[in-house]
Amino acid sequence: MLNVLHLINYPGKGGTEKYILSLAERLHGNGCTFYLGHSEDGPMLDTVRQLGIETIHIPMKSPYDFRAAIAVKETCRKLGIDIIHTHFLRENYISIISKLAGNKAAVIYTHHMLTEKNAVLRMSNKLFTAMDDRIIAVSRAVRDMMVSEGISPSKIEVIYNGVDCDYWTGQRSMKFRKEFGISEDDFVITSAARFSEEKGHAFLLEAIKDFKGQAAKCPEGFAQRVKFVLVGDGELLEKARKLAAELGISDITVFTGYRTDIRNILLDSDLYVSHSKSESLGISILEALACGLPVVSTDSGGPSEIINGGTGCGILIKYGDTESFAGAVLRLVTDKSLYAALKSKTVKTVKNMFSLEKTAGETYNLYKSSLAKSRKAV
Repeated sequence: MLNVLHLINYPGKGGTEKYILSLAERLHGNGCTFYLGHSEDGPMLDTVRQLGIETIHIPMKSPYDFRAAIAVKETCRKLGIDIIHTHFLRENYISIISKLAGNKAAVIYTHHMLTEKNAVLRMSNKLFTAMDDRIIAVSRAVRDMMVSEGISPSKIEVIYNGVDCDYWTGQRSMKFRKEFGISEDDFVITSAARFSEEKGHAFLLEAIKDFKGQAAKCPEGFAQRVKFVLVGDGELLEKARKLAAELGISDITVFTGYRTDIRNILLDSDLYVSHSKSESLGISILEALACGLPVVSTDSGGPSEIINGGTGCGILIKYGDTESFAGAVLRLVTDKSLYAALKSKTVKTVKNMFSLEKTAGETYNLYKSSLAKSRKAV
């Protein structure tokens, strides 16, 4: 049984937290014993504890917090930790410093983000990640970015995020539609994303305006039978509401705020849209596909590894081209044969390439090989 310490500064409710929980559901008690080290309290902690995972409070004030590094070292000694699995630079740097201070645990770092770094951060990242035992990139796009920043490709293993198809498969309940006054006959197009700059909601709202304009050429009342459902909260939510009103699309746009019933919302939907400026892979895209929804997405990095000619489960559009994005959505609303063709590939794509079993299995194998190599080097 491998003892694995996951480190995360703030255990919130984002994609990284979903990733940790997914691994925990498959590996904790099944080849691994997971522990979670955290600096701040957050909504993820209750879920982790319900899974029977011990949580350890480790204050981590900065990436170079030596006290935190010593605390990590002592935690690993006390619990007999074999693997430290980190997910952000702060926790990764602290773990590397703990190794320099004598910690014997192997360090694996999952790089979840597809973001540009300044020259200073690139240099420090190159130095610190050189001391990681292995690095997981959640997509080829992330791997290529890391290699371009000077990280050795031999350190990097691409392991795609995965989702549990059994969980996401189901039947429509119509509860969500009834709650928001959406007819059973309406065509529902859903987006689920935090309202932040990189998620590109302004682009989506402009595309909805273009959709409404293009739909004006369709039979009278057509546009009103289509509803764009925007799920999520964040610092830009109110700004997005105001923009929707200014663009004259409030009649076909629904803002739900933060929801815990995203599965039911997706099952009550007909199409999913992803509109990020930059996306490492797109866990929300995988969840939508697992629910049987075709996807229209911006070509923003990782999504092209999910949606392409080989998978045939959606349409990619260049970020910024609101007219083409709107046109792709309109085609899928009106062209039933095209919609059916894409829909038939959705669940199959996830099962073949992005299943949670595949992700967990590949991660467990990397744990074992990294530990063996680390012990051999000692």
